[in-house]
Amino acid sequence: MSDTFLQTVRLNFSGLVPAVFLSRPNRFVAEVLLENGCRERVHCPNSGSMKGCLEKGAAVRLSVAPSGRGRRTAYTWEMIRINGGWVGINTQIPNKLAAQAAEKRALPLFEDVLAVHREVPAGDHARMDLRLETSSGPLWVEVKNVTLVEDGTAFFPDAVTDRGTKHLGVLVDKIRAGERAAMLYVVQRTDALKFAPASHIDPVYAERFQWARNEGVAVWVVQARVSPEAVFLERFLPLE
Repeated sequence: MSDTFLQTVRLNFSGLVPAVFLSRPNRFVAEVLLENGCRERVHCPNSGSMKGCLEKGAAVRLSVAPSGRGRRTAYTWEMIRINGGWVGINTQIPNKLAAQAAEKRALPLFEDVLAVHREVPAGDHARMDLRLETSSGPLWVEVKNVTLVEDGTAFFPDAVTDRGTKHLGVLVDKIRAGERAAMLYVVQRTDALKFAPASHIDPVYAERFQWARNEGVAVWVVQARVSPEAVFLERFLPLE
């Protein structure tokens, strides 16, 4: 599977609003400074710690919230410029890219996909991001957004995640039931050279990650290039 074909998986942006990051009062709200000098509270679509992505004074881009949905904020924070490049912080973007990649069969993981279903109940009160019908049976895929990079290594998670650990267990259950399962990590920044589970942040998740791999859960890591114009899958990253 060539990187050129992988790069056909793309989401375009239109009319993103420039601003400057000021603070993040809580998990769901960020405060920014618009070009007109007004301070604005915007929706933060990332409930993680966002370690390494909260640089005061950094350029950000915002999308305009759809009208008529009763939102308290007029904008959604989409990306921030860190270390000379854009970092996509919206956790829904990787899910959209993964669904598109499955529909296009743009990853080897998706080479025999026949139909794509999103947000499917998977047992243990969990939902998986993708359930794919393939020529060899069901394939369950959980997608994770990766924004933390330290010394060239992309890490997940950026905070302790009981929910993420639970997802690994659900995928192992699918393997033991005779179905296929995979984790797909989307690194929304280009300054990473490899990927590893963040054992220094959540050792339990890191241990369960290795356990899940040993049980047969496939792991794929793809790097996305983010800009105010578009985000697209660019290349695969190796595991450390």
